[in-house]
Amino acid sequence: MGSLLIANRDLVKKADPDRYICTLFADRDVQEFLFAIYALYNELAAIPFRTQEANLGGIRLQWWREALLASKLEINLSKDPIMQGIYKLNGQPKFNRELMLSIIDERENDLLKRQPKTIEELERYIKNTSGAITFIALDLMDVTDEHIRQACQDIALAYGLIGVLRSTRFLLNYDRILVPKSLLDRYEVSNEIFKNGKQNQSLRLITTAITEIGESLLLKARKTQQNIERGAMPCLLLASLTGLYIKQLKRLNYDVFDLRLSQPTNWRAWVLAFNYCFKKF
Repeated sequence: MGSLLIANRDLVKKADPDRYICTLFADRDVQEFLFAIYALYNELAAIPFRTQEANLGGIRLQWWREALLASKLEINLSKDPIMQGIYKLNGQPKFNRELMLSIIDERENDLLKRQPKTIEELERYIKNTSGAITFIALDLMDVTDEHIRQACQDIALAYGLIGVLRSTRFLLNYDRILVPKSLLDRYEVSNEIFKNGKQNQSLRLITTAITEIGESLLLKARKTQQNIERGAMPCLLLASLTGLYIKQLKRLNYDVFDLRLSQPTNWRAWVLAFNYCFKKF
C-alpha cells in the first residue's frame, strides 16, 4: 500500500469517517483516487470554520483553486499528501476537475455564513457539495449508468439533509444555521430561539419535516436496487448510513441538540459489510 494512499486515507478517516468506511469497499486500484478527492473535499469544507475572517478563508480557497489548475511539475514539488493527490488526479482523464472547482466556489459562499432561505436553496447547496463530490467519485469508478448516478445523487442529498440536522450543535458553535429560514418561520421559530439549543415541539416538527424529505429520497433511490453495479457501492452505501442516522433521530425524538446524535451508530461497519455482500443499500 503506497504512502500517499495511507496519508490521504488517514486524513479522510479522521475528517469524514462515513466516506472513509464506504471507500474501503471500493476496488483497490481506485481507492487512492477516492481518498485523494475526499481529502481535498474535507479540507475545502473545513476552511470556513478555521477562520473568522472571510478574506483569509478566501485566500486559502484560492490557493487550492490554483493548485488544481497548476502544472504537474509545480504540484509534484509539494510534499503535502493532498497536493500529491491533486497531482495524480490531474493525470486521470476521468477526474472532473471543473466539478471540483465548482465545489470551491460553493465553499466561498460558506465564508459568508448565509442561512438558506428555502428548502430548495438548502437542497441546491447540498447538490453543489455532497452531490458534486459524489459525481466526481462515480466518474473515477467509471459508473456511467444514469439510473444509478441519479440514485447516488438522491442518496447524497438525503445524506446531506440528515447531516445538517446531525451537525446542528457544531454549526451553532460557529454561528451557522443551515435549517431554512422559511421552515423556521412556518413553525414560528426565530433564529434566536433556535440558537438557544433547547428542543421544543415546533423544532421537532421542523426536524421531522426535513427527515421525511430524506426518507423519501432514500425510498426513491432504493427502487434501483435490482440492477446496481457493485462498482457503485462505495457511493450507494451512504444510503445505509443515512438510514441508520434517521433511525437514531427517531429514537432521540428528533432532538437535534442531543449530544448522542453526533456519535457513531453501533454496528455501522457490520451493516455496510452485509449490504455490500448482498448488493443492498
